[in-house]
Amino acid sequence: MASAAGAVELPRASFYSGNDVYDFCQHDRAAAFAYFAGLYDEAPHAAFAIDGMRDLSKPPQNHPVVNFALKRVVGYCTPEHATLEQVTVFCKYLRESPEKRDGLPPILFSEALTKAWPCPGD
Repeated sequence: MASAAGAVELPRASFYSGNDVYDFCQHDRAAAFAYFAGLYDEAPHAAFAIDGMRDLSKPPQNHPVVNFALKRVVGYCTPEHATLEQVTVFCKYLRESPEKRDGLPPILFSEALTKAWPCPGD
């Protein structure tokens, strides 16, 4: 699948499903921690890339597509001294949401953290 400009090819899927990640949670905590750290560390990069789509001549709230995308990537507010151990709320989310485990882990990860750590005013 290529972008409209044809310059970038988008991935068709991820390496893992939510079911794979849930298996990490059950049987390989080190793999789960490493995967979660990667998802968490990638979120600011993705947010920065998405935010670059804004029309800088308009106020930020006037770009609903960008705002929606940012909310999907970083819609959570991490507590100040959060640890990687606390990010394992993702395992709990997957355990409690078996119907979602076929989904893409980065989306599910954001949903889990948004549920665990909602931002003030949301």
